Amino acid sequence: MNIYLKIFVREIKVSMKRWSDILTGVIMFVLVALIFPLTVGSDQMFLIKIIGPVMLLSALLASLISMQNIFKPDFLNGSLEQLTLSHHSLNGLVLMKILSYWATSSLPLVAVSVFIASTYYVTGTSLIAVVITVLLASTTLVNITALAAALTLSVRYPGALMTLILFPLSLPILIFGSKAIEYSIVGIDSSGPFYFLTGMMLLSFSLGPIATAFAIRISLD
Repeated sequence: MNIYLKIFVREIKVSMKRWSDILTGVIMFVLVALIFPLTVGSDQMFLIKIIGPVMLLSALLASLISMQNIFKPDFLNGSLEQLTLSHHSLNGLVLMKILSYWATSSLPLVAVSVFIASTYYVTGTSLIAVVITVLLASTTLVNITALAAALTLSVRYPGALMTLILFPLSLPILIFGSKAIEYSIVGIDSSGPFYFLTGMMLLSFSLGPIATAFAIRISLD
């Protein structure tokens, strides 16, 4: 079996053993996203305006719960250093770890977003727009999260520093993702925000693993 596929399968299995982190992330996403429909009542226009930022911010907060698990356990047991010293491409190994992290932490949120959106009076094809937006945004956010985790590997209490790195880099995704959802629901042409999210997804998967691998090498020195 290819070494990169082995890394991907291994990370999936390890993540499934930490199922409580996955469940906690989903619960966090649902609770934060449902606060507004439960508190503001049935004001449909207001809910439509806020569904975009609420969904994406909820996904970002949910990812913060398990972001330490991307590289920290391997850093502590020394296996990350072995991967760095191996003859295999560290960029490819990091990409596999990022993909596995997205599959276990963000993909469940994409599935749950359909049910969350229905509580905001979103119906029909607009539900598909919400799912696509969360899908595109989460793939970019997971690369930003991985970069923040790599930069703070050697920091003993990285929580505040990771937040300072993560939120400014995530702000464009939150803004354009929110507009993509809002425009799709109210009937405005949303191709611009969707093109931006697609471009950022491709850019993050092209340059994200390279930047993250470089940050890992810096943290290990």
